Amino acid sequence: MSTGKDIYVSPYNFIKEVVGEVRLPEKVGLYDCTLRDGEQVPGLVFRKDEKIRIARALDELGVQRIEVGMPVASPEDREVAKELVKMGLQAELWGFARCVKGDVDACIECDLSSIICEIAVSDLKMKAYGFTKERVLQSVINTITYAKEHGLRVAFFNVDMTRTSLDFLKEVNVAAVKEAHADEVVAVDTLGVATPEAFYYLVKKLKEWVNVPIHVHCHNEFGLATALSIAGVKAGAEWIHVTVNGIGERSGNTDLAEVAMALYLLYGKDIGIRYEKLCEISRLVQELSGIKMPPNKPVVGDCVFKRESGVAVLQLLNYPPSVEPYPPELVGGKREIVLGKKSGTHAVEWKLREMGFSATKEQVAAILERVKAYSIKKKGPLTDDEFAEIAKEVIKG
Repeated sequence: MSTGKDIYVSPYNFIKEVVGEVRLPEKVGLYDCTLRDGEQVPGLVFRKDEKIRIARALDELGVQRIEVGMPVASPEDREVAKELVKMGLQAELWGFARCVKGDVDACIECDLSSIICEIAVSDLKMKAYGFTKERVLQSVINTITYAKEHGLRVAFFNVDMTRTSLDFLKEVNVAAVKEAHADEVVAVDTLGVATPEAFYYLVKKLKEWVNVPIHVHCHNEFGLATALSIAGVKAGAEWIHVTVNGIGERSGNTDLAEVAMALYLLYGKDIGIRYEKLCEISRLVQELSGIKMPPNKPVVGDCVFKRESGVAVLQLLNYPPSVEPYPPELVGGKREIVLGKKSGTHAVEWKLREMGFSATKEQVAAILERVKAYSIKKKGPLTDDEFAEIAKEVIKG
């Protein structure tokens, strides 16, 4: 099915039998936590100037909310937060705090107007911290009330929500919203252990219990963070927590590019970002983090729009939508044909034309034979210079 601009996805995505009665929220936005959760990759450090570069790039991308970090964590985190507040970005800036007054004070010191307050809500996490349910409830009420008294907008962050008893989950969220007046609530799959169906169920429950906007914050232990986040949106969540390239603790967080493109093209939900900058910001974070993406990484990977096999190249040259769900320009990528062991005649002919060579059919066949042999010996694709040398030798006889 074409949805315009040479975008061709499955027509079955949109039929009533598939869509059912589910209606996505009118507005869905991205809440980026690359500067905080993303930096929690073991050994990763973003310096102040690097965080500012990433925040500026996120703002240019059109991300609506940026988590600047956890100001109480270090003097540098506070400096970054203060600097970003002064920059006058279009995005809303959020601070991250535990349900501890000192953490809230650190956010206030940075002139932040919006914060997340987190605390563990599962028995497993409470046991690790030595918390009781009574202490958790009191901390939630006291801290959020304190933050609200200081004029902050507050989102309550349910750490390890997907391993929490339903009764306590209801009790703590109702207390956060109705007693402490939290403005928003975050549904969190801290260890990436829920199925999309389970996460949908839990977000639905939150929507029944509290009448405030819901965020979803998912991790990728089973490769389902994007699916979980979309399930949360289908259940009524309006904000998706993401990181650039999906970086974060353990298996990482919901990937910004993946969830944005899936919503846009597979669910018909434009979240209002500049999609053509997705590859650009991915490269920036790869450079600054030192974490390189695998070549088959969805949306931003080097091989997403690269073709080598003869059959794929033939289709690409004749009609790109036959091998592409969307054109590379949409995300700031570019097509590339690679010459190597799996190449066919069409790829060689295309490359010869691109480089200004003229060859007979017999010469093309001879060039192809040499390309395959060279690629096997090299154990990789040919560079333009290597191909040109082969082509010249064959054409000159």
